[in-house]
Amino acid sequence: MPLPAGSPGAAATYETDVLVVGGGIAGLSAAVEARQHGADVILIEKAPREHRGGNTRFADAQMRFPHEADAYGPRDYTADDMFDDLMRISRGRANRDLVRTLCDNARAAAEWLTALGLEWEAGYPHTAGYRRSPKAGGQGLVDLLYRRLEGLGGIVSYETAAVDLLLASGGGIAGVRARGPEGLIDLHARGGTILACGGFQASVEMRVRYLGRFSDALILRGSRYNTGEGLMMAIAAGAQPAGQWGDYHSAVLDARSPRIECGVTALYNYQMGIFVNREGRRFLDEGEDFRDHTYVRFSKHIVEQAGGQAWCIFDQKAFQREEFARAWRPVGPPLQSDTLEGLARQMDVPAENFLETVAAFNAAVQPGDYDLDRLDGKRTLGIYPPKSNWALPIDTPPYLAIPVTGGITFTFGGLKCDTSARVIDTRGQPLPGLYAAGEPMGEFFYDNYPGATSVIRGCVFGRIAGAHAASRARGG
Repeated sequence: MPLPAGSPGAAATYETDVLVVGGGIAGLSAAVEARQHGADVILIEKAPREHRGGNTRFADAQMRFPHEADAYGPRDYTADDMFDDLMRISRGRANRDLVRTLCDNARAAAEWLTALGLEWEAGYPHTAGYRRSPKAGGQGLVDLLYRRLEGLGGIVSYETAAVDLLLASGGGIAGVRARGPEGLIDLHARGGTILACGGFQASVEMRVRYLGRFSDALILRGSRYNTGEGLMMAIAAGAQPAGQWGDYHSAVLDARSPRIECGVTALYNYQMGIFVNREGRRFLDEGEDFRDHTYVRFSKHIVEQAGGQAWCIFDQKAFQREEFARAWRPVGPPLQSDTLEGLARQMDVPAENFLETVAAFNAAVQPGDYDLDRLDGKRTLGIYPPKSNWALPIDTPPYLAIPVTGGITFTFGGLKCDTSARVIDTRGQPLPGLYAAGEPMGEFFYDNYPGATSVIRGCVFGRIAGAHAASRARGG
């Protein structure tokens, strides 16, 4: 339960204008923005300095935002386009006000990062041209923002984990009690406390409680320190849970990935081949939509429907394309054979099933122009499941197989917030002095995930929370 401010037990008490809990993209954006508004800032980071950065540290940190047509994208991508994509992929369940705020502020957030010194490059190919990627990846992004925060005079306390929220006498949130190198400390925030400490993806107990028993075996892609305490503290203080607590962001991973903090080991080129399960059978439509609109759902399908592991099959027509290597971060070499039967033996799948699957697929491929930059309609006919786009026969040896599984990146469930990033209580009113940004926010993602939206969400709402809390510290 939350503690009244001034409760005994803390070894020391500190005061600041804005307190930020968590040091990934959301927390850093909040802290830098608050300092730019003249507020005193303390950021507490649960991890030691060498492991700082939350999930952002392990990501490519690609970001989707509106922009004009350029060399990276063949058409304009507007805020309305982005809004329509996010609402469509959530099947209309996402909070329209939050999504509109994200889309309307995404470009300004990217320009803000550029002004801070971020350098960009094109994102993964064949994503409709709306992605951009920091040249130095997520690690370079968080290192840049830590340098900027420290240069602006912000204070960072590592190995300092929030354990309780502190209640103000008027019923709002006064700050947090934290456990750090000097023991228990109380940190009071005049303007507000911003929870930017991730979801519960690194807590096996919470995963099983909310996601199901299969989830204990998921590979953790990001930080081991995102274990859900921030969410639980806020709910205990009266915050309203929101969003899809029973689902999560995932990716189609190389099954040989490290079990914890594996980072980017995903296959983002699967639409160039086919998936087969352990029985050697196809089980989904690999060409249903662009990768950005399918990779999360497909990975969960592998975990829940294909027994936890499958194989992605390619031939040399795919492997020799320049895009193949750009969209794969190998953990190890693929299995390779000059014959499909030999590949089946290496994969330890029933050869008869596998040969029948590939033969049926090849026979079903229809003529047409193959174009990975659009939904090309080059499909199969007469088989189930179909392949709706990008269907080419698997007929050019040597053949390749990569073992794949699903991993967990972050959880979808979070706290109800308004467009100022204020946390809403169970009465439907803002909880004074408490904000959330990034993964602790609910109501964005449901069942699926529109690629390249999480990091930009953290930046947008981190900035909003930081500016609002800084204004509140000044009496605004």
